[in-house]
Amino acid sequence: MKRTILLSIFAIATIGLSAQTKTFRGSFFEIKYPATFTAKGSLVSETAGDGSFDSVFFTSPDGDVEFYVYSPQWSSSADDIEVQPNETKGKEEYTNGKNTVVIHYTISAKDGSYARSYQETRNRIEKTTTIIGIKYKNMKAYNKYKKEYLAFKASLVQFADN
Repeated sequence: MKRTILLSIFAIATIGLSAQTKTFRGSFFEIKYPATFTAKGSLVSETAGDGSFDSVFFTSPDGDVEFYVYSPQWSSSADDIEVQPNETKGKEEYTNGKNTVVIHYTISAKDGSYARSYQETRNRIEKTTTIIGIKYKNMKAYNKYKKEYLAFKASLVQFADN
């Protein structure tokens, strides 16, 4: 009886959690994002050949934050998040691992209307680059969606080939 109740609670919790997210499948990755967010593909894959995306933006219903993922098959350039004339890029912080380098940086609007923070991971052996980021209007908006953003980052699954 106790076991049945525990299994029922686990099943309900699992259904509840999966109902709160959707899965986006890109060219060589998949990622879970909040079900209330809107997904918009950005950079079409140059290697997949099927019209799928290497990068995607996910916008919150209130427009206060936007999650971002870039995960192509091989290293290339994330042109859709380049610094614009109305923005400034802060100092890059590097963390070197055995086979990877992780770069953290923030790009801010000169008028203070938003900031974009990114974590770029470059694998020296596999010659791949992955970027995950968040654009937010202010720290209140960032903190409001921080839990969802951390779950988003942790949910990324990358594939070598389709």
